[in-house]
Amino acid sequence: MKNVSAFFYTLLSILTMVSTSSCTKNFDDINTDPNRLTAVAPGTLLAPAQFDGMWLITKRAHRINNELMQYSVEIGSLNDFTRYVFRENEFDAIWSTLYRRANDMHEMYQLAEKINDANNMGAALVMRAWLVSNLTDMFGEIPYTEAFRGKEELYYPKFDSQQSIYASLLTDLKRANDLFSETKPFDSSDLIYNNDPVKWKRFANSLRLRLLMRVSGKEEMDAPAQINEMFSNPDKFPLFGSNDDEAMLRYTGVKPFINQFFEMSDSEFNGNKRMGKHLMDLMNSTVDGRRFRYATKNTAGAYVGIPSGYTEQEGVEMAANNGIGTSRYATTLKADDYPLPILTWSEVNFCLSEAALKGWIAADAQTYYNKGIEASWRQWRCTWDGTAGTNYLNRSTVRFTGATATMERLMNQKYIAMFFSGFEAWYDYRRTGLPNLPIGPAVENDRILPRRFEYPLIVKATNKENYEEVSSRIGGDNLRVDVWWAQKQ
Repeated sequence: MKNVSAFFYTLLSILTMVSTSSCTKNFDDINTDPNRLTAVAPGTLLAPAQFDGMWLITKRAHRINNELMQYSVEIGSLNDFTRYVFRENEFDAIWSTLYRRANDMHEMYQLAEKINDANNMGAALVMRAWLVSNLTDMFGEIPYTEAFRGKEELYYPKFDSQQSIYASLLTDLKRANDLFSETKPFDSSDLIYNNDPVKWKRFANSLRLRLLMRVSGKEEMDAPAQINEMFSNPDKFPLFGSNDDEAMLRYTGVKPFINQFFEMSDSEFNGNKRMGKHLMDLMNSTVDGRRFRYATKNTAGAYVGIPSGYTEQEGVEMAANNGIGTSRYATTLKADDYPLPILTWSEVNFCLSEAALKGWIAADAQTYYNKGIEASWRQWRCTWDGTAGTNYLNRSTVRFTGATATMERLMNQKYIAMFFSGFEAWYDYRRTGLPNLPIGPAVENDRILPRRFEYPLIVKATNKENYEEVSSRIGGDNLRVDVWWAQKQ
């Protein structure tokens, strides 16, 4: 990765200046001038999309997802996310950044297609699918088929159904699997796999598995059959097989290629945040060896969180904890070389465990459940070998066999493993209703944990006609409306 970092930031600076000068009309956050990149080699567009997309999702997950999913609890007045209150412009940066980089991946594909550059075509499809899937999972129905058509002067794109968007993304990922080839050149600024088409193929299929799990409750998507096809043909559809395969930004620790949490002061990173009681209680009940990677101990030497959804005054009092305090984020999370995950081997194993538990694949659910936990411990650089891992898996609160092999236990462990993995825990919660999060007494939004994000101000202001149409179609642009794939409230 070191040989990429300096080049990447020089490139990123150039592309940022170019992209911000695009000749669009009012909807420029989505539709940038496609002619601006025609002289650029396709692979040079990859690193900025990886870096910007990953940092946007990670930073906003630290800010929003971790509060909603009770990984952390804000006790001050700066943000009220723990009580389901959001500023009107809260989601603008998410929308504009992810769309901008998805547009770059769309153009990267087109440039690569012109020169029959199969591996860069595949990488562009995978990264666009990752960026767009996050957008649609956050907002629901979004512009897609018309979103990247600025060269046709289509500045006010219609909103596609989430079902049609998912069908397209899944098709793209299946095609990407076929495109990646070791026998063809792969020249790009790849920050994840350093241009390894074998690992990119595993990433494409593992991302497809994630998205198939997301829509597995919708019969029309035939997700169980597609998952079974992938699982039954590992040579054709290889998935992650170890922690070495997972999609991870592994920072060098040398500027500029660093974990950008490092640039935050401790007060900015932790601020008034305390660890959530639900997470800490769950990990304490299993004597979880990852606790020191996630959190600090209080002055009494214990891992203690506070409940979510209480008033600011109550939160401050609970955080004080009679003078001995409560846990905060572990400061190692902001180390300059601390890696941040896009998609982990742990997640893949938990997906396969769920598929086996539901009878979609001929496999042992316990085996993949255990592998999911082990993969997470190794990802977090915790001691697993010897008796540590065996002891953990044999604990009565962890063991996954017979009557204890339940979706609740599986999703509890996946919830722990998805700490600092973007918005995945929130997506899983809306799909499964798990984990069973307590809803505090001071929350708003009709006491409903947000089911989607509201469309940004720029959409309401510049694409008014299409915004009003989609808002009416989905039942209102508010935090309580389910996205298409979600388990109904």
